[in-house]
Amino acid sequence: MAALIKKTGVVKAVQGHMAVVLTKLEPACESCTAKDACTSLGGGGANAEVKAHNTVGAEAGDLVTIAMTSSSLLKATFLVYMLPILAMIGGIVLGHLLSGLTALDKNVLVAFFGLLAFSGTFVWLKKKGDKLSSKQEYIPKIISKKTPQKAIPPTDLACPVK
Repeated sequence: MAALIKKTGVVKAVQGHMAVVLTKLEPACESCTAKDACTSLGGGGANAEVKAHNTVGAEAGDLVTIAMTSSSLLKATFLVYMLPILAMIGGIVLGHLLSGLTALDKNVLVAFFGLLAFSGTFVWLKKKGDKLSSKQEYIPKIISKKTPQKAIPPTDLACPVK
């Protein structure tokens, strides 16, 4: 079985069987080059919002632990980061090969096919992402919750305890 990646957060809202969980960004996020992309997609400042299956019946304000398999996260990361680069390299090679068959400028063909493959990958990823987002393995799940204790009202100071 694949290892689970766990993160703790607070439920911000419950939407049917899904919950929006507010998580704190890790210190390692500060040095990450993709930090801006993460915050623009999920949150801002020191927090990020994650939609997760509410498998434990958590309510707004509950402290929860969400989890996702590391293999699913690795697959999704590969698709988002590596596939566009590999497609662009393939487009550049195709443009280079086709430049020997036509009278068009080599640099124009290389740039055209490289950019076409690169941007086409994002169109494909959008469609693929819609399909993957419906698969259970790519959606984080809430695996535990801790409901905060209610505040104990202060004792009546006019009535001393004996």
